[in-house]
Amino acid sequence: MLQLIDLHLHLPGTVRAHTLAELATKNGVELPMPADHLYPRINSDPTEEEKGKGPWFPLLRVYELISASLRTREDFSRVVYEALEDGLRNSNLCYAELAFSPSVHMQAGVEYKEMAAGISDGFARARETLGVDGRAIAAVNREDSGQVAVQLVETVIEHSNDDIVGIGLDFYELAGMPEKFAEAFHLAGEHKLYRTAHAGEHAPTAETVATAIDLLGCDRIDHGYQILRDPKIVERCAELGTVFNVAFTTSRRALIQWRKDSVAAMVEAGLRISINSDDPALFPTTLRREMDLASEVVPGKTEAWFVSNSIDAAFISDVDKRRLRNRVLGG
Repeated sequence: MLQLIDLHLHLPGTVRAHTLAELATKNGVELPMPADHLYPRINSDPTEEEKGKGPWFPLLRVYELISASLRTREDFSRVVYEALEDGLRNSNLCYAELAFSPSVHMQAGVEYKEMAAGISDGFARARETLGVDGRAIAAVNREDSGQVAVQLVETVIEHSNDDIVGIGLDFYELAGMPEKFAEAFHLAGEHKLYRTAHAGEHAPTAETVATAIDLLGCDRIDHGYQILRDPKIVERCAELGTVFNVAFTTSRRALIQWRKDSVAAMVEAGLRISINSDDPALFPTTLRREMDLASEVVPGKTEAWFVSNSIDAAFISDVDKRRLRNRVLGG
């Protein structure tokens, strides 16, 4: 079975229910119900029929509870290791990039250097015991101000870490459009940090994709489905070879047909995409399941094509990309 790569994986979205239960108890976080009951009730947009069967909890509310439960270096190390362990067991994962939101934890009193050290510990243990490699992306919370984003990037630069290699832009797209974070992303680029952003996911325009590339200097795009609204931007991204990190099972308990149709149209239009799991513990899904869906949605492309795109888009050096390609695809 082909080894897989996951480039769009949110750390809170990988936390096992029983791990959340233990960490919440340890760190004094009160959950609204037991974690194994909470996870199946993540539903940001319940139907009229479902509304009477609540309570339901928006994804970002559960993110907040999970983030509040991560307090120590050991907590971060544990969840990083478990994310890679689950990826290996469920999907034959060999490499992943985990996004985390430092400002959320910092506001709760966690020092950046503690979370960074824990993340590195988790990666080191996974490399040694699982043979799975990874890197981390410090994501800007788009609900923060532009100045807070700059401060975050400054903190990442000050506490340079070989495992934290890039800057992202996460959470609900309409809460903070990309131009708000231009200064932060420019600073990241000056210090050779890779850059990515959620764009073209919620905002009904292709312009956010163009802005993320042109103004923020993003090396790749997370999601990006709304790019289909502008054929000229589609054509330009196809010429650039921009990789879009897509996932089918996101933000709802059920698959969205529109998402599947959009991914198929993106590939048909000549865009490069990688397949990812996003929040596999919360919906639930696995990278293997997402890849199987991709084979159904885009039957003309092989798994090797998707994985090759992932390797090209990975936030690692060209030397490491060659090594990864040799390991996974044989050259």
